Amino acid sequence: MNSKRFEPGGQPPRFDLHIHTTASDGTDSPEAVVALAAGKGFSIIAITDHDTMSGVPEAAAAGEKYGVRVIGGVEISAGGQTEVHVLGYGVRDVERLEQTLTLMRDKRAERMAGMVEKLRALGVDVTLDEVTALSGGSVGRSHLARVLIDKGVVRDVREAFAKYLSPGKPAYVEREKLGVQQAVRLIADCGGLPVIAHPGQNRGESYWGRERFHALKAYGLRGIEVYHMAHGAAQAAAFERIARAENLLVTGGSDYHGKVKNVGIGDGMQHWRRRGEDLRRFLKALGD
Repeated sequence: MNSKRFEPGGQPPRFDLHIHTTASDGTDSPEAVVALAAGKGFSIIAITDHDTMSGVPEAAAAGEKYGVRVIGGVEISAGGQTEVHVLGYGVRDVERLEQTLTLMRDKRAERMAGMVEKLRALGVDVTLDEVTALSGGSVGRSHLARVLIDKGVVRDVREAFAKYLSPGKPAYVEREKLGVQQAVRLIADCGGLPVIAHPGQNRGESYWGRERFHALKAYGLRGIEVYHMAHGAAQAAAFERIARAENLLVTGGSDYHGKVKNVGIGDGMQHWRRRGEDLRRFLKALGD
């Protein structure tokens, strides 16, 4: 499928540019995600697992089977304690990107070992093997939260983070990450489109003014994820104004994780009036 399959002013295909699978912290396999999207009438989805692209080949094969275009992507966790997530789409030099992502996944594993050790010191019966068994390779705090839920230590993911896993909580361990500029440049240098993910969720509008986005363009920034469940209508409108003023792509996605979050494929984009136009611009930037 390409950007010529729908006409200007017509109804655009259903799409979602931010989806996670079991390759990172989602609960649905890459094929299951594609099958679900197809069943709901989606024609285009992007697989954007945390710090890995390992789920993309399976998803792409499923896309051929179910008639869904699958765009390969990644979501890189950058910055400090208050993370900034950078989405990367259409990476051409995957091998080069994976060299860095492998190091990042190693840091994730080291961090998880430290968090498990802290929990055990608190008397919580949890093992590293139990956590990594839930991961497809990129282990994260949500995997640990699921183990704590299964053991009855906490009721849900929100309580796990509030009680143990957030910065300042007793089991939190900080992880070494790329700087935001480094993450943007890495994706750009590997031939991809770097997009700041859900800026309203990480730091908010007071941090994400036009000047900051403008500065990141020098490192290769191409877009802003304007439409997301974390953004209300007013906040999305503010980020959209910045994106258009800076000639950045306007993107959107549900940030679907399966059973981990109460979010469905396609959620968070109901206020997006120019979605057809913006999808065409996005696909053109990918090379369509």
